[in-house]
Amino acid sequence: MRSKLFTLGLALLLCIPWLQPQRILATGAPSYAMITSSKADIDKEIQVTVRGTNLTDVFAYEFNIVFDSERLRFKEAKSSGSGFTVSPIVKGDNLTFAHSKIGQVLGDNGNLTFFTLSFQTIGQGEAEIEIKDVDLVNSKLVKASQNVGERVSITIGKPLLNDIAGHWAEASIQRAVELGIVSGYSDSSFRPQRHVTRNEFVSILMRALQLPAEDASELSFVDLDEIPTWARPSVSAAVKAKIINGFEDNTFRGDQPITRSESATMLVRAFGLETESELNPTFADLGMIPAYAQKSVAAAAKAGLIYGKENNLFAPNDNATRAEAVVLILRFLDKNLSGSVKP
Repeated sequence: MRSKLFTLGLALLLCIPWLQPQRILATGAPSYAMITSSKADIDKEIQVTVRGTNLTDVFAYEFNIVFDSERLRFKEAKSSGSGFTVSPIVKGDNLTFAHSKIGQVLGDNGNLTFFTLSFQTIGQGEAEIEIKDVDLVNSKLVKASQNVGERVSITIGKPLLNDIAGHWAEASIQRAVELGIVSGYSDSSFRPQRHVTRNEFVSILMRALQLPAEDASELSFVDLDEIPTWARPSVSAAVKAKIINGFEDNTFRGDQPITRSESATMLVRAFGLETESELNPTFADLGMIPAYAQKSVAAAAKAGLIYGKENNLFAPNDNATRAEAVVLILRFLDKNLSGSVKP
C-alpha cells in the first residue's frame, strides 16, 4: 500500500499541472552533464552517470532521455539519493527516469549526482545518448521544466580479443565478431581451440541467419532445465525452423560438444542445401558417418563447404572447436549470399 502511495505521490509531483509549473530561465539555470567513457567494445556493459550543477531545492525530478537502441540495450538505472524511485520507463529509444524525496524535507542544492544508467553495447559505431528535457520539483511543490539537449557520444568498436593473434582462423573470428555473430568472454579471450557446445553452435548459427528469437516456453526437451537461459531463445528458433529436433530420448544435450556430423547436418538444414538421394560421401571413413548425416555431409562436401582431414578422413565423431565452427558457418553464409545456397 505504501509503495502505491509513493508512486502516486511522485506522479502527482511530476505530472499534475497545478504544481505551479515554471520555465527555468537561462540565467543561473541548472546545467547537466553525463559522465561515461568515450569508447567501449561491443558486448560490454557501460555506465552513464548524470550530474547537475547550480541546483536549488531539488525535491524530485524526472529526466527524459533518448539513446541509440540499435547500439545500446538498457539494463538498469540507480538513483544516487534517498527516497522513492519510479521504475524506469523504456519505449524504443526513449527512457524516462523519475525520483523523489520522501516527507517534509528540503531539496538538494548546489551540485548533485542524480543517477547512473547501465547499458549493454550491442552494435558497433557511434552511439549517442541525449538528455532531452528535465522536470524539477522543489520542496514547495513547484515544478520547473527545462529543455536540455545535453549529449554524449560513445564509440563502440570491435572487442580486442587477446588470444587469436596468429591463429589460423584469426581473420574469420574477427569478422564474425564484427558481424555480431560471436563475442569473446569477459576476460577478452575467445578460446578458439575450445570445443564448441551444441548450445553455443546453435546460438552462433541463429545469429548468422538473423532468425528472430522464439519463446522458449514451447520447448519440450526433457532436459530443458539444463539449457541455460541465454541459449533457450536460439534453441527454440532452431526447433521452429526444423534445424534441430533433439535425440531419440527427447533430450537436447546442449552442454555436449558438437560433432562434425551434427554441425554439417544442422548447416545443411539451416541453409536449405539440397541433398541427393543417390549421392554418397567419398570420404575414406564413410562407414563411420552416421546414417542420418551421410547425405548432408555429401551435399556439403559436393558444394565445397566442408573438407576432409588427412588421408581423406571426415572424422565424423570429432568435436568441432569454436574456431572451426566460426569458419564453417561463415563459409555457408558466404555461399548463401552468393546465391549458391538457398536461404
